[in-house]
Amino acid sequence: MTKSLLKAHHISKTYKEGSLETNVLDDVSFELMTGEMLAVVGSSGSGKSTLMHILGLLDHPTYGELMCGEDDLLKMSRRASAKYRNEHMGFVYQFHHLLTEFNAVENVAMPLLIAGQPVYKARKAAEQCLKRVGLQHRFKHRPAELSGGERQRVAIARAIVNQPRLVLADEPTGNLDHETGLSVYHLLRELNQQLDTSFVVVTHDLTLADKLDRQLVLRNGKLVD
Repeated sequence: MTKSLLKAHHISKTYKEGSLETNVLDDVSFELMTGEMLAVVGSSGSGKSTLMHILGLLDHPTYGELMCGEDDLLKMSRRASAKYRNEHMGFVYQFHHLLTEFNAVENVAMPLLIAGQPVYKARKAAEQCLKRVGLQHRFKHRPAELSGGERQRVAIARAIVNQPRLVLADEPTGNLDHETGLSVYHLLRELNQQLDTSFVVVTHDLTLADKLDRQLVLRNGKLVD
């Protein structure tokens, strides 16, 4: 039986500037299952990125809960949140955000090094992840020496190197041509099936969204059918 990974309850986010209030998210509730690939779609300004930041414990809602079992992740301290992110989450962005002065292995190993793992263990895990995404011939290449698709594959390897429960991907194919974007989707699906990792993918690409298990549609901060 598939287990629940996260439950978002009544997530709302309001920004205040003087007397002006802007509701970015309005009473958003949903459940994410273990091993599920979930697309979040909507126009610009619909609240997708804000929701992603809250799911990734990078921002807090004005109201709401984010439950993992009996624990509300939003009640953790800043230090505990950072530790949880490092141990249980991975992140992929439209722009890879690789460190230009480091090679592929060093970039992928970075989350493990930050967590305090010995260098030799972190490098071995990074090499294994790069092999998993088909980049065993690019270990020593720096980002400037890689194609756009290869850089995104390095970013995906970095996101899974800590064997996370959840990967949050914000427009992972948005900066790629159609063929390369399709190859990135197939890679994400393969990793999902092999590792049973849950994915939440924010995307404007409806072709990509249609390939995932389920879609959430945001409009003006609200979930719509």
